[in-house]
Amino acid sequence: MEKISGLSEDELLVKILSFLPTKVAVSTSVLSRRWEHLWKRVPKLDFAYTDAKPSDKCQKRLHRFIQRNLPLHRAPVLESLRLKLSFPSFIPDDIEAWTDVAVSRGVRELSISYSSADGYITRLPDSLYTCESLVSLKLDDRLYVDSC
Repeated sequence: MEKISGLSEDELLVKILSFLPTKVAVSTSVLSRRWEHLWKRVPKLDFAYTDAKPSDKCQKRLHRFIQRNLPLHRAPVLESLRLKLSFPSFIPDDIEAWTDVAVSRGVRELSISYSSADGYITRLPDSLYTCESLVSLKLDDRLYVDSC
């Protein structure tokens, strides 16, 4: 593989993908076999709704996508993860599990906004206390970190 400015071709493609919205970066996976997994090395992930009232079907698709693919993410360091989610498709256990995945990937910036219509408070994992890579933590709505 040829080197361009000290980067391999795949590294250069991942760099380019990192400037795109996550949804667009993921959509490049259909281009060819070579592109199929490149997005999984992008260091910044943003899973958020842009619609004011996303349909249940849209929420369920996003839920399945995050559930299947976030654990497969392979960037050496996860620079940032932004989750902007709402109930009912997403439950507190999902948020906790995905936060654990982010911590295990050395997340530096973590932003979680979770709207729960039923009033549930979401407990985030204790691993946030010991995450040495975490520089910025933004929590909205009914989220908390408990050491018990």
